[in-house]
Amino acid sequence: MRNFMIKTNRGFSMMELLVAVLVMGIGVLSVTGLQMISLQDNQDALRRSEALQLAYEIMDRIRVNPGIGVPGIGYDGVGLDDLSDAPPDCVATNCSANQMVDFDLALWKCSLGGHNADGVCTDLREDVLLPAIGDQPGLPNGQGQIEVDASGRVTVTIQWLGFNNVERTVTVASQG
Repeated sequence: MRNFMIKTNRGFSMMELLVAVLVMGIGVLSVTGLQMISLQDNQDALRRSEALQLAYEIMDRIRVNPGIGVPGIGYDGVGLDDLSDAPPDCVATNCSANQMVDFDLALWKCSLGGHNADGVCTDLREDVLLPAIGDQPGLPNGQGQIEVDASGRVTVTIQWLGFNNVERTVTVASQG
């Protein structure tokens, strides 16, 4: 008599293979989604850091040029969309305290990014007082405002568009 051995199939069935592919696909999509969220959060953090740096930059300019009377009062009342006319070049020439205010505000507003296409900002870039747009574009639709109260407390607010065009805001206050 012959000894018949039953041959068993080794390996995976088609159903097991499909389940494994499905589980791997869900895992890969999950990791990809987490990576996208991480990139968005990192970009938001970078822009928030840039906004803080720009807020502290104008605060330093205000401290250096206190003006007459209440420190920093010359910088008061700058609205989000305000952009002054072409300021004098206070790097090449000596400027009065009021001219320095105009110069500081123009440089700051152009650095925020919301006025990149305006003539004042274009002129400042051509005069090499600001980096080229490719080197420092600023924040997406970046705008800033400054308020100075009677005691000299300076409040700087910067707004920009974050991910999905959500408006982001940073506010910094300090005694001038």
